[in-house]
Amino acid sequence: MRPGGASSVAMLGLTVLGFISGTFSLNPDDPNVCSHWESYAVTVQESYAHPFDQVYYTRCTDILNWFKCTRHRISYKTAYRRGVRTMYRRRSQCCPGFYESGDLCVPLCTEECAHGRCVSPETCQCEPGWGGVDCSSVVALAVGKTAVLPKIL
Repeated sequence: MRPGGASSVAMLGLTVLGFISGTFSLNPDDPNVCSHWESYAVTVQESYAHPFDQVYYTRCTDILNWFKCTRHRISYKTAYRRGVRTMYRRRSQCCPGFYESGDLCVPLCTEECAHGRCVSPETCQCEPGWGGVDCSSVVALAVGKTAVLPKIL
């Protein structure tokens, strides 16, 4: 083996392993996964009946040709050609309002949920004491008869 050959083989193995482990597929049963039909072309080898002129001889009354006459008939032989077929497959993708993260479709909130988490497209679920569209507004909590404000970190 040439110098550096073992490390090259090891690096190739790691690259292939990284590609395989980095490839995810979405679960089509996930309610946030939508699918559509996609067409693609495939080259195939197909057989067909190729016509050709077959010459044959028969006995006849033509004395100049030694009583042999030429006849023609169309015959067919199996030939092959390359063709292109359009095939269809179902493709999975995240529904509108979701983005792909690994093998999951996660809801997308264009405004970051400051003190909460994104639970559905453009919808934040705020931590206690926080409110607003992006969970950035302080909301007083009523505890008994006094209002308590959350700690701001």
